[in-house]
Amino acid sequence: FQYTRVWIPDPDEVWRSAEIIKDYKEGDKSLHLKLEDETLCEYPIDPQGSEMPFLRNPDILVGENDLTALSYLHEPAVLHN
Repeated sequence: FQYTRVWIPDPDEVWRSAEIIKDYKEGDKSLHLKLEDETLCEYPIDPQGSEMPFLRNPDILVGENDLTALSYLHEPAVLHN
C-alpha cells in the first residue's frame, strides 16, 4: 500500500521527496511524512491557506522528454525530471 508522494521545500536540497503516511483530516495542523531516507517528520500546514505541498509525478513519468506529459507541472517536478 502506498500513500501519496509529495515535494516539500528543503533549505539544503531545495526540494525533498516525501510520502504522506497518515490521512489528512480537515483541521489538521500538519502532515505526517516519511522522507526517502525513511526519516519521519511533520510538515506544518495552515488549514486556512493553500500551502499544501506539491504532488509528485508517478515514477513512470521520470525522465519524460516532453514536460507537457507530466501529470503535475511545477518547479520541483521540472527540476526532478
